[in-house]
Amino acid sequence: MRAGFGAWCLALLLAVELCPLTLTANAAPAPRPNIILILADDMGFSDLGCYGGEIQTPNLDRLAAGGMRFSQFYNCALCGPSRAALMTGLHPHQAGITSWTGLLNNRCVTAFELLKRAGYTTCAVGRLDMVTAENWHEPANISKYVDRYLGSTGHAGPGNYFKDVRNTQFYRDGQPFPIPAEGSYKTDLITDFAVKFIGEAAKDRPFFLYMAQYAPHWPLHAKPADIAEYRALYRKLGWDEARAQRHRRLIEKGLIPASTKLAPRDSRASAWSEANFKDWEAERMAVFAAQVDSLDQSVGRVMEALRRAGADKNTLVLFLSDNGASDQPMNSKLDQPGRTWRTDGTPTKIGNNPQVMPGPADTFLTAGPAWANLSNTPFRDHKNSNFEGGIASPLIAWWPGVVAKAGAISTELSHITDITATCLDVAGVAYPAEFNGRQVRPLAGRSLLPVLKGGGREGHKSLCWATSGSRAVRVDQWKLVSGKNGPWELYDLAADRTELNNLAKQQPGRVQTMAKIFEEWKQTGPGK
Repeated sequence: MRAGFGAWCLALLLAVELCPLTLTANAAPAPRPNIILILADDMGFSDLGCYGGEIQTPNLDRLAAGGMRFSQFYNCALCGPSRAALMTGLHPHQAGITSWTGLLNNRCVTAFELLKRAGYTTCAVGRLDMVTAENWHEPANISKYVDRYLGSTGHAGPGNYFKDVRNTQFYRDGQPFPIPAEGSYKTDLITDFAVKFIGEAAKDRPFFLYMAQYAPHWPLHAKPADIAEYRALYRKLGWDEARAQRHRRLIEKGLIPASTKLAPRDSRASAWSEANFKDWEAERMAVFAAQVDSLDQSVGRVMEALRRAGADKNTLVLFLSDNGASDQPMNSKLDQPGRTWRTDGTPTKIGNNPQVMPGPADTFLTAGPAWANLSNTPFRDHKNSNFEGGIASPLIAWWPGVVAKAGAISTELSHITDITATCLDVAGVAYPAEFNGRQVRPLAGRSLLPVLKGGGREGHKSLCWATSGSRAVRVDQWKLVSGKNGPWELYDLAADRTELNNLAKQQPGRVQTMAKIFEEWKQTGPGK
């Protein structure tokens, strides 16, 4: 099922066995490293095996075993803001994107532009909707940002994993790219392009590959063989037992303290024992798991391509998710014929209806709140929220010979703005005050390279979020957070990572101090 995984593992073991431990005094300096940045879409904190999940992710587990996992890494809770922060190293409101749609402003510069100017061969593939005012897919503009490009510029997620749809037109290197009518699956198409790029690029110059997969964003579309791996599992476990098992494994793996309590089941979900239509419910999670499984297979193919190109010994690989899993029961705005139905006019079976089994191309379903609650174990809430379930992301960093301790878990307070800062640091590229005649804002992110090497860094004194009416501030172990348009709540995450014991009334002074930090952060937007 996972071609290339065994060969990659064997090659990596041999490389580690044969690699000299020290360099001689006269050794030539190492060439600049390649960088591969892989972004999952709507994947929860505990969906990967190496983060406690029951989904089969051996390739990502292997990266974690040979690299470093982060247990307190944060995204921005929503696709648009997270991708803006990822691309620019700025907070979303500084880059001009505060919702799920939008274009970057002229006060920022992307990692693509900086690395390309520094001599990197660059490639962007997949979901690429957060762009500058000049759309990347236009032939006159694409070369300004990347050397190779395949992806969509729409704002409707994948729309359909198997077919062309109206609002997610694909482009390849500046030209429209029709999705092949038969045998296509977008996770595979994205991976095919990435694998070919690695084979062509890993020669004279270092390369930067950004692979923004759609998986496991809704709709629930997956290949039948992958779905079959999970159907019986979720019918047996249900969401309650699966959450309990993930919680236990997270503690066993050292990703959360042993004292961490499991957040309550989502209020919209019944106990599994009382759930109606169990076969249908199990199928929803089976398809979601198959999407994650396919994503892992994609990572295995990328790593095998690196090995074949002889580039696996000097490449930094980073893997993360743009937000927590989505609890949306159905998004009516995106389920309209003019936006997400297939271009061939075939009717789509829309809605979380027990009469419609998810998976095939002619369906449009979501996993719903109960299974999203599982994906975000052990935390409360979901995508679009600033509680931990919305903003806590897995982050895996793999770089042979640089990551100081294989299999290490870092508790460093870190943020998605740190990704651009890290990429520039490892590439030896200085962040500019001016780019192409425009003034750009100072970098908000901080490089994680010292952490990967086993040392420390000057970390974030505070982190703030503002997503769809939800707010949050993190200072050391303290977190101030509110639900949508709700009052401030205060949590000591060192003792209460799942945000169950609100201390706001007991510590009004701390609430006031942290709220002031949030208000000052809000004022650092464009033009400030």
